[in-house]
Amino acid sequence: MYLNKAAIGAYKYTNIFIISFVGFTTFIGFWMFIFSFSAASKDHTAALFLFNVMNVGATGAGVWVIIWRINSQRRISRARLYNSLFEEDHDGILTYESIASMLGIPVSRAVSELMWYYEKNILRNLTLGRTAVRVDLMAPNNEFLTVICPTCGAHVNLRKGGGGRCDHCGTFMRAKEV
Repeated sequence: MYLNKAAIGAYKYTNIFIISFVGFTTFIGFWMFIFSFSAASKDHTAALFLFNVMNVGATGAGVWVIIWRINSQRRISRARLYNSLFEEDHDGILTYESIASMLGIPVSRAVSELMWYYEKNILRNLTLGRTAVRVDLMAPNNEFLTVICPTCGAHVNLRKGGGGRCDHCGTFMRAKEV
């Protein structure tokens, strides 16, 4: 597993805070809306203007927070996708071009996303190079096992404790399960 569960947990904790903030700003915006009608009935145009400005500010903050939360959920999902690519790797080296082609994104986006995940310590046990990502093997002594595919019978080299797909038929298997 190349995901840092502590960093993912921090994102989830932040999302709980964000949901609370959105609820609070919605509550404040509702009461400002009610007070603006009260100020309008007493012909207090300055108060009405102030309440409307504050209402728009609270609503805008709530919308910004919702957008931030959606973006953070997307990033967590992408990190899990990268994690699955690294777990299925056989030799411990993935080029940026191969990662980009597997994900269907431009190479520059794959590089920038991987750098961001690495800097934020969301993905770990990786070394980012100029042209490729070296996946530090998680097995003790970096041991590989030769596993026979249960579907087609081909011999596949897998990292001990890792997983991968058969090169011939595409069956996914884990080295600890076989």
